[in-house]
Amino acid sequence: MVSEKEKRKLTIFGLGFFGLKILRHLSDRWDIIGIDLDEELINELKEEFKNKENIKLISGDASSILTWKKLRSENIKYIISTIRDTDVSLEICRIARDVFNLDASIMVLLFEQEREKEFEKFNISIIKPAEIITNAVVSKIEKNYTIATNIGLGKGEIIEVHILARSHLVDRKLKYLKPTKWRIAAIYRDGELIIPTGDDRIKVGDRVVIIGDPKVLENLVNILLKGIPQFPLQFGSDFAVIYHPKWKKSFEEASYFKKGTKAHKLLIYPFKNYDMRKDFDFIKKTADNFEIKSSINSYLDLFSMEDSIGVVIIPFLKEGLFSIFKLKKIFETASKPFLLSRGRFPYRGIVVSLNCPDPAFTLEMGIEISRLMKLPFEAVFSVMPAELRGVEEEEAMKERNNIISDFEHIYKKEIKYAVLEGNPVKKTAEYLRDRNDYLLVLSYDKKEDISILNPSVPFYIARNSRISTLCFPLEETYE
Repeated sequence: MVSEKEKRKLTIFGLGFFGLKILRHLSDRWDIIGIDLDEELINELKEEFKNKENIKLISGDASSILTWKKLRSENIKYIISTIRDTDVSLEICRIARDVFNLDASIMVLLFEQEREKEFEKFNISIIKPAEIITNAVVSKIEKNYTIATNIGLGKGEIIEVHILARSHLVDRKLKYLKPTKWRIAAIYRDGELIIPTGDDRIKVGDRVVIIGDPKVLENLVNILLKGIPQFPLQFGSDFAVIYHPKWKKSFEEASYFKKGTKAHKLLIYPFKNYDMRKDFDFIKKTADNFEIKSSINSYLDLFSMEDSIGVVIIPFLKEGLFSIFKLKKIFETASKPFLLSRGRFPYRGIVVSLNCPDPAFTLEMGIEISRLMKLPFEAVFSVMPAELRGVEEEEAMKERNNIISDFEHIYKKEIKYAVLEGNPVKKTAEYLRDRNDYLLVLSYDKKEDISILNPSVPFYIARNSRISTLCFPLEETYE
């Protein structure tokens, strides 16, 4: 019968800098077999560990079957190779798997990263010392965040950020952040672990573990650490637009809007096999960084295209192509922010409608865009007259007043804020009447049914607005 101690057995091939560090660190808790080709080194280590019966040291060639026969391989739980010669490490894996049929966990320190694929058939863990050291040093010097190199895919999809300065995301309830392709997995505060819920907040001094798309996380770090506006990178890196000559004005607006943000490219999707060569000179003159994609037959297809898309631009005409039913389909289908383009640009300012399910998030997006485009912004909220308000409406108005106050405190700036009394759709439309060259920003609950019996206020504000409207479909997160 194998004892508990024997079960905790590992073998280290190569007792250079890394191997010796591992040996010394685990020498009190594991049965360890250390193998190295250098007989003089082995003799020195035998003297060092002479009082430890759980340490066995062997001088031998790791790629030789004769060396392996000196091991009681049936009890080995872990095999670690720290040998710099990649061919020797490959042979260690082959002998363990193919000759002795061991199911032990194998870890290889790989110093030639270009040869990583050669190890795939052996089902092992690869550790890249050079990458770990580089990421750690660069992160501490430049970014103040740490990439988890050997957890998950090791591609930066797990990071830890130390919040040292206030950004507009700090002190906001997590349910207001509306993460897309990322999520806060844990918060460490005052030596304790917090598993976050929607009501938790990030605070200065926290260490925050975030998981998600590596490209999105890198942009998110800039928001968390410095408060730098990143729109639309928290949703995706590119703008996408459907193209046809009858929608040239919307294409021009898409190009204009994209240039004022952090978006990388404008992805152009020809409508129903339109020959883009006819308009290539116009496109080249209008867009600064674009890519022509494959043809599509419906504007709805844009929501199921590439993951890199952060904002979808849709040409909007209230009559004809876009009946109320087609707009309803857009609201139901949208999985990312979209602009209902009316071709009214350049923008003179931004209006944020707080008649929405998440006023804090919506105001945050409007402010971020206004900072990027260097435009003034204002907020508007419509509510029934005081004598007709119920408790729910009173609470909604109080919540929005508090949000405005919070953001004024964060940005050290007074926010132009109008509270209108009356039907929210009609009153908002009246408010926007002399703002024909503004951008309207709103959000809506994607799960909310849009029907005659349940008229969605954000939906009808977007439909009746005469100016271009940026819409954010929201789904509750951090339940």
